[in-house]
Amino acid sequence: MDKDTEQLWVCKDRPPSLFRRLQFDSYNNLRIFLDRLADLSKETEYYPDISFGSDYANITVYASNDKVLSEEDKAFAQRVDELIDPI
Repeated sequence: MDKDTEQLWVCKDRPPSLFRRLQFDSYNNLRIFLDRLADLSKETEYYPDISFGSDYANITVYASNDKVLSEEDKAFAQRVDELIDPI
């Protein structure tokens, strides 16, 4: 995970996870992001916890081994960030 990505996500210890809240300027842009996230999850077989409203999404990436965040967990978070740029 690069430093830019690391600053955008909140790292929690119990349970080990990364959290990020994303704000969108419209519901349409939120839907585009959620569709891209669904495609990424299918591609990687990695499914984060997601909650959302009309203009935001909360994403939580839990440690895949339940003990410590792996490089794969952090890489997934970085790929989530890459979904936002073109919106």
